[in-house]
Amino acid sequence: ADDAIMDICYGEHPAVSEFESKLANLFPNFVVSRLPEAVLGGCISPLTANAPTHGDSFDYHIDADPLQVPPSPWADVYGRYPNRSKGKPRFVSCLLYLNDIWDAETWGGPTRFLDPPTQEVYDVMPKPGRCVIMDQDVSHTVVAPNEEAGSRPRYSLVWKLILHPTEEGQGMDLACGRKGLWP
Repeated sequence: ADDAIMDICYGEHPAVSEFESKLANLFPNFVVSRLPEAVLGGCISPLTANAPTHGDSFDYHIDADPLQVPPSPWADVYGRYPNRSKGKPRFVSCLLYLNDIWDAETWGGPTRFLDPPTQEVYDVMPKPGRCVIMDQDVSHTVVAPNEEAGSRPRYSLVWKLILHPTEEGQGMDLACGRKGLWP
C-alpha cells in the first residue's frame, strides 16, 4: 500500500495530471500546487487514498492548518496565520470519490463534517466522480459504509493543495468572479 501511494504521489500518471490541470483551471487567480514537503515534512503525503469498508472506524481530523504548522522552511517564509488570510497561501483539500457505482442511499459511507462549537454535522454522500473541495482546517471524518455494502470499499483520493495568491494582499475568494459557488 505504501509503494502504491508513493507511486501515485510521485509517479507519472496521465489521469492524475489531467485532474490536477482541471483543478488549476478552477482557480485561475491562484497558483495551485500540492502540499509541499516543506510544510509538514516528508511523512505527510500530498495525495492520500481511502478505501473504508464496513466496520472501519475513523476519528475527526483536519488535514492541515497554516496556523499550526511546525517549525519548518514553510513557517520561516510564510509564518503561521489563519487559513483564508488575505495575501497568504490557502490550504484546501480536494476529495474525489472513485467508485464507478455507489448506492449511497443503501451503502452510506459519507464524509462527515463537524462544526466543533455547535457539534452540528453535515454529511456529503459519495457519488461516482463527485469532487468536494474544502478548507484543510475543517473538521471531518470518513464514515465507513454500512452493513448493506458488504465488503465493498468506498474508494476516494484526497489531494492536499496550496492555493498561492498571485498578487500581494489578494483576497481569498475562490469563486473567482462566479456567483454563489464559494465563500
